[in-house]
Amino acid sequence: MTKASKKSRSFTLISFNTMSVFSFDSIHGFLESWNPIARQKKISEILKSENPDIITLQEVHTYFVLNILKKKLNYPYVSYKRYLYGPKGGLVTFSKFPIERLTYIDYKKRGSFLNSSFIAHVIRNGVLACQLKDLSLFILNAHATPNLDHDDSKNNRFIKYIEAQLEQISDLVNKMCKKNTNVVLAGDLNVAKNSYSYNNFLKTSKLDDVFGNFNAPTQHQEYLPKNKKVRRIDYIFARSLDSKPKILSKEHLFSEKYILENGRKCYLSDHIGLKATISF
Repeated sequence: MTKASKKSRSFTLISFNTMSVFSFDSIHGFLESWNPIARQKKISEILKSENPDIITLQEVHTYFVLNILKKKLNYPYVSYKRYLYGPKGGLVTFSKFPIERLTYIDYKKRGSFLNSSFIAHVIRNGVLACQLKDLSLFILNAHATPNLDHDDSKNNRFIKYIEAQLEQISDLVNKMCKKNTNVVLAGDLNVAKNSYSYNNFLKTSKLDDVFGNFNAPTQHQEYLPKNKKVRRIDYIFARSLDSKPKILSKEHLFSEKYILENGRKCYLSDHIGLKATISF
């Protein structure tokens, strides 16, 4: 654990899309994502061994999975917005710092139930905003509408909704910074690095991409259709009021296959995790 304090203002954060249910991108991906409970137990074990100050998780869709994570990780502060079947939007933030304020921001645009973006309505994607008491800092845990086409072109049927959501996040970041607080945004934004949507988001939000010099994808090819390419769609961004945030370390997690308690070897999610130590 990083010795985070109000004076040093440094901390370690892990962000990860847990795929707590199944992958529906392909038949092979669905079969590979079997044993979701065993996978979540292994994820908890690894996260506990990493022992970061803050963990932002996406796709924690049920209270059953949430309880597994809470029991295994045993963090003092667990933040989420209650919903019908689990945390709203599947977003959960674990913290070793007290949470002063918790807000869930729904996306204004998700598309309609009549088009293929109906998944976003079921999941209720949004942004989980946590203001930390011991740091002048907001942690934003976000998950944008899934792009089932894995296509970032301007004419893609999902992009207009994702871009509207990114614009909403950008407005949120700018409003928070006007209140003299630092901001870290982590999560699955479902847009590829260096795409038009990504570049425009960086411009409007004035956020720094913590992994800006990383180009490797954050998806595992096994879970996607064979004709689709993996992309870098998971991020940790930071914005400091005083100066550019210092990135003390950064690395990928969950990039390899692990052996589950039943002896099966597999990836723990269709995504790769991110770990960074940041100082403001």
